[in-house]
Amino acid sequence: MIRHALFLLTATLLSLLCLAAPQIQAQPLRVALLLEGQRDDHAKNSLMCQGLANTAKKFPVQASVLEAKGDLGAVFAKAAKEHDLVLLASPRLHEILRSQAGNFPRTSFGCLDTSILGLRSKNIMSVTFADAEPAFLAGAASALMVGAGQKLGWLEDEESPQSRTMLEGFIAGAQISRPDMRIVRREARGRNMDALLSEMRTEGAAMVFLATGPLTRESLAALADQPLWGVGLDMDQSPLAPKKIPFSLVKRFDRAVEELVLARANGTFKGRETLVYNLENKGVALVQARDARLPANVQRRLQELSRELEAGNIVLEDKRTPTLCNCLD
Repeated sequence: MIRHALFLLTATLLSLLCLAAPQIQAQPLRVALLLEGQRDDHAKNSLMCQGLANTAKKFPVQASVLEAKGDLGAVFAKAAKEHDLVLLASPRLHEILRSQAGNFPRTSFGCLDTSILGLRSKNIMSVTFADAEPAFLAGAASALMVGAGQKLGWLEDEESPQSRTMLEGFIAGAQISRPDMRIVRREARGRNMDALLSEMRTEGAAMVFLATGPLTRESLAALADQPLWGVGLDMDQSPLAPKKIPFSLVKRFDRAVEELVLARANGTFKGRETLVYNLENKGVALVQARDARLPANVQRRLQELSRELEAGNIVLEDKRTPTLCNCLD
C-alpha cells in the first residue's frame, strides 16, 4: 500500500513538472531569408547570411536563403507557406509584405531596414537603422580631412529612401564641420565606375561615400585606381581597398537577423514592434579602418559629435517611406 501511494505521488509530481516546463519545439524552426540579388554581391546580404548562420549555434534552425528573382510576389508567397519565419530587407519586398502579410497569419515576418514606423501587424516585427547618425559622423570627419576648396562625393547605385536618409545625414555632418562644403552626387545607373569616379574627381571630389550596394566591389576596384578616398557602407570595407577607406558606416544586419530569429524561437517575438538600431545601442557605427590613423582633430570631433548624437542633442530625420498599416490584421 505504501509503495503504491509513493508511486502515485511520484507520477503526479512528474506530471505537474511536465506541465510546468516550457514546451520545446519538436521540429527545428523553419526560417527563410529572402534576398534581392545574390548572397555575396552586397555587404548587407552577406551580413544577413552570417546572422542566420550564427543562430544555428544557439537554436535548432532549418534555414533557407532564397535569392528572390522573377515574380517576387510568388517567391514571397511560397516562402510564407513553407516557413515559420520569413526575413526580408529590401523596399520592393517590404511592399509585398505590406500587402500579403495578412494572408499568412500563422507565419511570422521579420522586416529589416524599414521606416521608423515599421509595419504594424501582429505577425510582423521590424528592425530599422538610425544610419543617418553614423552618416553624419562620416560627413563631419570627411569634411575635416579634405583640403581647402575640395569637395565630397556621394555615389549610389540608385536613389532610395535609405540612401536619402544617409545622404542628408552626410551633408549635415559635412556642413557642421565646413559650412561651405559642396557635395558631388552621382547615380551609377549602369555606367562605368572608373569613368564615374574620374568625373567626380574632375569636379573637385576628394573623398566619396560609396553607397553602391550590389556594385560595391566594382566601385572599390575602381577606387584603387583613383587618387581618392572612399567611405564604406554596411560593413568594414577597408580590407577590400587597403589604405583607401579610412572609415566605414556599419549596420548590424547580422545582429538584427539573429535577434529576430531568436525572438521567434524563444517565444518573445513581438508583432507590431520596431526595434531601432542606433549609435547608443551599437546597432550602427562609424568604424575606423585598422590601417588608417585619423588626425587628432578628427578623432576629437568624432568623439564630441558622437556624444551629442547619443544624448539626443542632434536630431536627424529618417527619410524612409512610412510603412504603417494594419496589413489586413
